[in-house]
Amino acid sequence: MSEDTVNGVCKLLEDDDMIHLGNITISSLSRHVRDLWESPRESVIRIEVLVSLAVVVFLFLATFGSHRRRRRNWFIQKGVFAAYVLSSSVVNYTLGSMQSSAVKSSLYSIWAISLLILHGSTDSITAYSLDDNTQCMRLVYQSIIYSSYVGMLVSTLPILPSDDSGIVGYIFCIASFKFAHKITSYQLASISWNMNKLVADYMYDEHKKGEFDPSTMEGCHYLVDWPLNKSKLDARSYATKLTADADEIIDIDKIWRCNVISLSPELKDTCLSFSLFHLLKRRFFGFSCGESKERAHDFVFRGLLSENEDGTTDYNRVFKVIEVELAFMYDFFFTKYAAYFYGSSVATAWSLMSFAACISLAAYAIDNCMVKDLYCQDKCVFVSTTTTDLVITVLILACTALLELLQLLLYWTSIWARVSFVCQHLRGSCFMMRLKEHLSTIGIYCTSNRHYWQHSLGQYSLLQSVSYNHYWIIYFKSIEFSISTYRYLGLVDITTVIHPLNYDPWRVSRKPGKSVELPAEVKEALVSSLKRSDGKIANGKSSLVANGAENLLWACERSMHSDTSCSQRKENQTHLILTWHIATCYCEMATLKYLCPNEGTKLKIHLNVATRLSKYCAYLVVSAPKLLPGHHHDTECVFDAVAGEAAKFLQSSRDKYKAMRNLADSEDTIFQRGVKLGKQLEEIQDITQCWKVLYDFWADMMLYVVPSDNVKEHIEQLAKGGEFITHLWALLSHAGILERQENQQAGSV
Repeated sequence: MSEDTVNGVCKLLEDDDMIHLGNITISSLSRHVRDLWESPRESVIRIEVLVSLAVVVFLFLATFGSHRRRRRNWFIQKGVFAAYVLSSSVVNYTLGSMQSSAVKSSLYSIWAISLLILHGSTDSITAYSLDDNTQCMRLVYQSIIYSSYVGMLVSTLPILPSDDSGIVGYIFCIASFKFAHKITSYQLASISWNMNKLVADYMYDEHKKGEFDPSTMEGCHYLVDWPLNKSKLDARSYATKLTADADEIIDIDKIWRCNVISLSPELKDTCLSFSLFHLLKRRFFGFSCGESKERAHDFVFRGLLSENEDGTTDYNRVFKVIEVELAFMYDFFFTKYAAYFYGSSVATAWSLMSFAACISLAAYAIDNCMVKDLYCQDKCVFVSTTTTDLVITVLILACTALLELLQLLLYWTSIWARVSFVCQHLRGSCFMMRLKEHLSTIGIYCTSNRHYWQHSLGQYSLLQSVSYNHYWIIYFKSIEFSISTYRYLGLVDITTVIHPLNYDPWRVSRKPGKSVELPAEVKEALVSSLKRSDGKIANGKSSLVANGAENLLWACERSMHSDTSCSQRKENQTHLILTWHIATCYCEMATLKYLCPNEGTKLKIHLNVATRLSKYCAYLVVSAPKLLPGHHHDTECVFDAVAGEAAKFLQSSRDKYKAMRNLADSEDTIFQRGVKLGKQLEEIQDITQCWKVLYDFWADMMLYVVPSDNVKEHIEQLAKGGEFITHLWALLSHAGILERQENQQAGSV
């Protein structure tokens, strides 16, 4: 046998031995891991990790729950949603694991009670969407199940000294109140019919209570606060009447007549926002706005929009009042602050008691839960408590206690506490008023209370979203081929049911561009347009006539042909928005191609306002069609059709302006109408006048599309960062502008 053969055989034997040893090593490691996983100590560690995870989830909700109304950030929006969904599941699984496990720890009952308190203590978010508020019974069942689990855990752990049973009952009361408080917030947000009916009936007769001076708010009897239990249904009129004494009812007139120094303008405006919040909330509960149209008109146009001594309107104050009003709206439907407000003294006391309970529980854990030896009792294995276990337990209880104090402090520096302080001050309350005054002052200047929404405008440009990158064609065509294959095989093509694709939309992106900060010039333009209209909002024709651009009136006509479709006969405005959006984008390309306007000039201001409002309206068409007039499916269909038209004309063009410049004038499609309109605007000799026309048109159009009865969608948007159109919607609602009176407008068709 050759030397090479011998070496080869030896090598094979060595490899075989290594494989055998490797199998033994892997098998031993696997058995060791399995034994470790099934050991009593590891069972306790797994539950300890689950408890810690649940605590982290609740702390995340408490920290970032309120941030979603200020930001549209993906991490916050999706993170809060994930934490909200996971919170109940993690608690259910953890409590179930503690109860069913044959391995017990003396800390199980404490961990379970901590989770019970935490679940009811997240004040900054009680509901993720409005539909969650209708699941009140689910929360009741959850509280019963959680309490049962905790009760069984406490009763089955013989380590608990009998003389310490009082602390358990005390903590059960705390946890029960926390759940009851949360249930109250659900009920307020879903079935508070009597409160809102009272406001609706009260406002129906508000104009009969005396003369009203909007500039000084004298005689403005808009309700701010009143005893909720002092009202009755009048048998003759079937209207709800207040039965409280006059000094118990706080209204705007009473607050504005109070000249005490401590009632700063910021506090008065917060109360005004709270009063307007009551009026806007009626619409969600289906009650009509029965107040006098003249009184509502004067309240906004002669009150909020009144001119200062220098002849200007403080539009920043106007939008700040609306912003705070919508902050109340968000808090009412998605947090526990409303439940705090209507029972503030009791809620504060229970929060302090909860803090004390967590401290007491931590002391109990340290004194009574150091079981040193592992032993068996009643078929259960009790595992010794380590120092690490105690440290983690104390940290959990410390976080819970700190959370209670911080949330209480956040409430007493919030806008709700400001209203509570003012109302108690007017009623002559003396209890801790100095402290409440200081906390209210701190809240006014607190950074987190300066902004209650994202203060930005979403932007979308249809022309910029048309792609000329032909490498995407293969990908898109493969999708089309897959859909065709499903059809050929007889499978249901769900797209034909949900949203039929009657053209090739693949080369137009629906993704919005980067949002821009809401400019002060946009607010000023909209306030000026609203004052100019005196409440008679129109779709842009009046602004064209005022600027001497009567030749462009054809672009404000709703119908393109005599045989208008159903969606065009309705109030859908998408075709007008997209026509003028295309024209505005065309003019922007032309202006920036040949001219760079200087900062601060009228041309630059008009260009910025017009383009941002144009792209914001297009953004609403793409991302929030339910906030626009007409059915949102009609809006989507019109956009898809125009997207297909744009892709057809521009998909192979790198210079889109040149391609549109060379396009023959036609009105056959919305895209062609937009290009034709853009060319006519371009022909205006004075470019500043061209952008003045667009500036005024978009201010009018923005106001024209605002009135809506879709209250639910506006409130849902508050939890997603908010939309500027919601602020305009609230402002117009208080001015009595609840719908577009198209047959009375100059721009009606």
